[in-house]
Amino acid sequence: MRALLLATILLLPVAAMTPPAPTTASRPEPLRLGQMQVWMLTDGRIPLAASLLKGLDAAEARRMLGGKDTADTPVNAFLVRMPGRTVLVDTGMGKDPEEDSGHLMAQLAAAGVAPSDVDLILITHDHFDHIGGLLKADGTRAFPKAVLRVARREHAFWTEDPSRLPERLRDRAPKLKALFAVYEQAGAFRPFEDGEELAPGLRAIPAHGHTGGHTVYAFTSEGRDLWCIGDLIHFGAVQFERPGVGVAFDVDGDRAVKVRQDLFREAARRKVVLAGAHLPKVIRIEAKGEGYEAVPVP
Repeated sequence: MRALLLATILLLPVAAMTPPAPTTASRPEPLRLGQMQVWMLTDGRIPLAASLLKGLDAAEARRMLGGKDTADTPVNAFLVRMPGRTVLVDTGMGKDPEEDSGHLMAQLAAAGVAPSDVDLILITHDHFDHIGGLLKADGTRAFPKAVLRVARREHAFWTEDPSRLPERLRDRAPKLKALFAVYEQAGAFRPFEDGEELAPGLRAIPAHGHTGGHTVYAFTSEGRDLWCIGDLIHFGAVQFERPGVGVAFDVDGDRAVKVRQDLFREAARRKVVLAGAHLPKVIRIEAKGEGYEAVPVP
């Protein structure tokens, strides 16, 4: 089961999944930012245990989660249509018949987009809940016309020297190599350098810490800014108010905290729209006390 593998990789407790995410029969309206159209595509849901939080008293963590020991957490990808380009940021967990996952294709169809319409795929990092939808069940590309891009540093982190990885993650290297090889053999895999401009109005922002090359994608159109922030934050009910709180599966916890604090400060100052892989809504943040308040973007 893919979700069981995910739980093992990320140190999650194995628990019963929540009911399947509903699909939308009518076409959902996109968020419009300048000339961009943006859809949040929820591929599935996972339970994140409060015990994963680091630097926060267990009782306080439970209080902030509404008295619960777990947070029912979405796994999102994002579709961004901009002039001349259809971009998919992350691809969710992929389909597992025993788990609440694999809704990406239905969500794309609801937005009026076929897999062959996607011409660019951006991966924030190589955890399975972000790359699980890259291949079809037969092992071929799920997005036959798309170029797949991931930070060179992230790709190297997982594949070049597995002995440098935490022991619990080392068996991932051959699986990742095989997955990316499908796109590479088609001439459709292009790693990029930190900070590279990937297209007009699209830039990669290094956000290392969660993984060795975790990346935020910054879209800009007519003065409007959208950041697809991947796993910059996992527990919205906690880490906006207390951005110094970490999670157990950050590879470099101190760095992940500093990056989150720095990028949140900039996002609040510039009123950037934030699209998080594990947030229930697209939001902006405003400074509040020593942390931030998340404000949903209509």
